[in-house]
Amino acid sequence: MATYSPFKPAPCKPEAQARGSVKRSQPSARSAFTLVELLVVIGIISLLAAIVTPAVMRAQASAKNAAIKAEIDMLHMAIMNYKNEYGSFPPCSDDLTSSTGFATKHLQRLFPRCADPYSQLTNVLAGKSPAAVSPSNALAFWLSGYTNNPSLPLWGSTATRSKLYDFDASRLDPTTGAYWPSGKSKSPYVYLNSNLYSQYPYTTSDLTLARAQRVPVTPLTSVTASAFATANPAATSPPFFNADTFQILCAGRDETFGTDDDLSNFWPGTRKDYLDSLNQ
Repeated sequence: MATYSPFKPAPCKPEAQARGSVKRSQPSARSAFTLVELLVVIGIISLLAAIVTPAVMRAQASAKNAAIKAEIDMLHMAIMNYKNEYGSFPPCSDDLTSSTGFATKHLQRLFPRCADPYSQLTNVLAGKSPAAVSPSNALAFWLSGYTNNPSLPLWGSTATRSKLYDFDASRLDPTTGAYWPSGKSKSPYVYLNSNLYSQYPYTTSDLTLARAQRVPVTPLTSVTASAFATANPAATSPPFFNADTFQILCAGRDETFGTDDDLSNFWPGTRKDYLDSLNQ
């Protein structure tokens, strides 16, 4: 006869029996997008892109214009500093076919001790294309400054010119001397001093060239280059912008002069912004 022992463990029941049977629920299948829902989402994204893209492009264009305009303003200040330092604005043109040109006379006045300013000019411009001072290279040429030797202000075997403007060498053409905005090598900055405006008048015959800009005499019906030139029919009237100083011009983002996005040191914005303001 089996005796009961208080120290003998009770027989264990299987865990399933102890807890009872546990029924585990299976995860429900995840619902997928329907074709209609996908088309709706794609349509919304396309609509947003159509709304945002033009605004982004306008913002990018405005930022690029602002960067070019800021550089024009800095070049303007550099030329003003040149005038304060040397007493006059530098000439924008001299073909150097004779020793009596604008550039030679300018250099002779600045450096009376220079025995042969014409040779100084021709030596510096030798091998350039063109080998002359022109509106497209005048900024870099004159703002590159002079040496500390008044007898050899431009050129010498050991001479170093002291710059009046910190040009970005990657945007300075080593052959022509032209200086252009970032990424716009076809639209260099053009300098025209007021003494030579008459040699570079803005007329209907050369709308796409960098020419001295005149103030419109009548409100314009459009902002095209033709309308701008038609409003200024006479070579002697109306007056030029910056009539007593100088103009700095840039063809802008499209790299074509005479179009709406042209920039200068006398318009607060683009040519289009200025002409639009005349019709308000």
